Amino acid sequence: MATACGACVANICYNQPLLGEFASTFNASPAQVGFVAVASQIGYGLGLLFFLPLGDIVERRTLVLRLIYLCASFLALTALVPTLWLLIVGNLLIGATSMGAQILIPLAVELSPPEQRGQTVGVMMSGLLGGILLARTIAGVVGDHLGWRAMFGLASVVMLALAFLLRRRLPLHPPSAAMPYVQLMRSLWTVFKTQRLLWRPAAVGALSFGSFTAFWVSLSFLMAETFHRGPTETGLFGIVGLVGALAAPLAGRFADRKGAAFTVSAALLVTLAAFGLMWSWVTIPVLILGVLLMDVGVQTVQVAEQGNVLSLLPEARSRLNTLYMVARFMGGALGSLLGATLWSLGRWPAVCAAAIGLNALAWMIHLVAQRRRCDLSALTLDRTPAS
Repeated sequence: MATACGACVANICYNQPLLGEFASTFNASPAQVGFVAVASQIGYGLGLLFFLPLGDIVERRTLVLRLIYLCASFLALTALVPTLWLLIVGNLLIGATSMGAQILIPLAVELSPPEQRGQTVGVMMSGLLGGILLARTIAGVVGDHLGWRAMFGLASVVMLALAFLLRRRLPLHPPSAAMPYVQLMRSLWTVFKTQRLLWRPAAVGALSFGSFTAFWVSLSFLMAETFHRGPTETGLFGIVGLVGALAAPLAGRFADRKGAAFTVSAALLVTLAAFGLMWSWVTIPVLILGVLLMDVGVQTVQVAEQGNVLSLLPEARSRLNTLYMVARFMGGALGSLLGATLWSLGRWPAVCAAAIGLNALAWMIHLVAQRRRCDLSALTLDRTPAS
């Protein structure tokens, strides 16, 4: 299941080290081709909003397989597009049908004992983040040697192979609720209003992931302009970031022991340090160290916050995951747009400044929420009559 998570989500990341190739093919500016990355993030968010809630009312293996077949079709068609705008539309549709991973994560949580759910989310996120990071490495190498169109064709074949394996290995799992789709979508608003403990993780996750996508969208331009390197070298940073994927189970266990609040606070500080470092010294060794720290920080925030969210309302885990992940990937779309736009306006310093600002805001929201919770707990204790 963790491998399937990585293979599905990789589809929205293949475009990032290839942005320079898109610009050459279609004679476009960095800001224009940046909309390809933005489209895949927005598409993923839309897929989460309209498809992920179905996990509560539809048998999940069937749902995952149908999405994979659609994604394989859109990948194959995108490999043939003649214009930049069709490439943007293609990536929007690829993103919308690549979210099978988010159907599998709540299923894995349901199959785990309560005391191991943080670790389970960590294992699943290892596969997911591994797919995100290796996608950049694979796309860089394939794009350099065979062209970006070959990358989308290869991804289509991978999706078909994944569908074959999942059909054989994924267990059938009955839905947890019975209601019409329209009622299900209306219930999203009810869940959002009533589960106020969801709001803070959603905001923090969105801001943290926004800084992550801003970095990866602008990295290909930095490597080309400052270091005169191509997609292969850019994609190799994905291997560096695999340390973050390997750290995910450890982050889950750490959150189980120390609590999500402490874990998230520490992870945001690590991410802030990473971007401060990469802003101060723009060298390959510093970028490598910065990617290590950034990926560990962002991944730890994701594991701790998603474990929190999925424990709020067991009978509506798919809907809770929908709301949390839609917010996160809308933050990712904002980060992609910021990365491409700010690179055109102020190059690398502007991108790093924006990433630092996003993480600083996330840290402030987190601290304020925790302080209010502590104050409320103290007030409740003060009002409790003595026994």
